[in-house]
Formats: sequence, C-alpha cells, structure tokens
Amino acid sequence: MTDSQQPASAPTRAPLCVSVIALFPEIVEANVAVGITGRARDRGLWRYRSFQLRDFAFDPRKTVDGRPAGGGPGMVLMQAPLELAVNAAKSWHAAQNDQPTTVVLLAPDGERLEQALAHTLAQESNFIFVAGRYEGVDQRWIDRCVDRTISIGDFVISGGELAAAVVIDAMVRLLPGALGDAQSSVTESFSTGLLDWPQYALTNAAGNADIPAVLLSGNHAEIDKWRRREAIKKTFSIRPDLLDSAQLNRALSKEEEKFLRTLDGRN
Repeated sequence: MTDSQQPASAPTRAPLCVSVIALFPEIVEANVAVGITGRARDRGLWRYRSFQLRDFAFDPRKTVDGRPAGGGPGMVLMQAPLELAVNAAKSWHAAQNDQPTTVVLLAPDGERLEQALAHTLAQESNFIFVAGRYEGVDQRWIDRCVDRTISIGDFVISGGELAAAVVIDAMVRLLPGALGDAQSSVTESFSTGLLDWPQYALTNAAGNADIPAVLLSGNHAEIDKWRRREAIKKTFSIRPDLLDSAQLNRALSKEEEKFLRTLDGRN
C-alpha cells in the first residue's frame, strides 16, 4: 500500500532518537533523508546522528579492522574503535533524553526483521545501529556491548548500512503522525497477518473501466469483504506460510476460513 504524502497531526510522544555507527554512514543518510523518514525527521518525530567509525581509530591510517584469528579470508572489525564509537553515541543519546539506549548490530546472523519486530522497536526511544562490514565483528565486543542483532533477510549484502536504513524506515513510518493516514500502517501487508490486497488507481471513467466493479460500488461492506478475500488469495498464492500464523492467531473469520478451504481444494 502506498504511503500517503499528506501532512499528519503533531507528534504526541517524545522524538525517537537514532544514531548509526558505520564505515559509510552517508549510505544511511541518503536513504533516511527522503520520503516518509525525511518528512518525519523534518517534523521532529525523530532525531538522527551518524558516527564515522574511522574517527575512533588509534593510528594515522584510521585502521578499524584486523585479520581474523585462526586465519581465513577477509577482515574483522576490531572491538576498541567500536566501543569508543558506542560510548560517543551513548553520550549523544543521553543529551537527547534520559531513556535507555538499545545497541543493535546489523548482521546476517541476527533475528529476522518482520513487521511485528518493527512495531516492537517503534515503541522504544533510543537506538544505536552498528553496521557490520567485512567478515564480521569481534565477538568480544558483541558479547559486551550489543543488545540485539538484526538481519533484514537470509542473504548477504556488502555491509550493514543499507540494512540499518531499512530498519529505520520500518520503525519511523510506524511512529504516530509519520503517515498521512494512520490506517495505512494498520491495513498494509503483514500488519494484518496477510499480504495486502490488489490496489487500483482511479483516473477517469474510461480508465476505470477494468477496475473490479465492487470497488466502484460505494458499498463499503462489500468492498471490505472483497479486499479481505483478495488478500487471502494473494497470501495463499505467494506466502502460504503466513496463513498458518493467521489461522493460529484466529485472524480469519469462519467465513474466511471456509473461503480458504475452497482455495486449497478442501470443502
């Protein structure tokens, strides 16, 4: 579902404060400075600060990585620069508010980001996102400083900067007032346990001719019923695994359960 571009009401909570520690923080900034996240930031719904990891290196070459213990390819981010960077980020957060700060490492071996996790994260006040790079991060630092590790999927990308931007976007758009229509985050894919239903853009009479008639009927009860059924059909076709959770959580009505059985050949 497309996010509304309309202005929203004033924030009703203290701003979410997010900092990012990375080798390429400009990647994160380029992504969060536009669209929903950019407008929400301009409106004071959240605050952002980035920290260049190399600024916390000890040598003139700004070295922040070392060879992996035990041998092998690639490099590993060292613990000392990371710890100094986290301390600097925590000082910034302390100046923003007195709420606890959660340190999150973005890495492929973390818990997978899903909509339920995004909702949980959006309830907190302070996050330090650390973008992993190379072969990984020194485990001693992880054990000592990291509160949780998050992955955006079962694949590997060049670094955690893009992953941090994805997590920030998923959180910020759930903040009260971030979306023009508060219902947008309630009805979209995954929020209801199902994928979103098909969408059609109204244009003119000729251009609307092949839009399903029910959507032009003005009968909101029938429109809601059609949308739910189409969402079930799409989920059944593309992500049937989600239907197991929807059924377990009793997200489907008895009529919808019956409709689902017709899709998989059961009576």
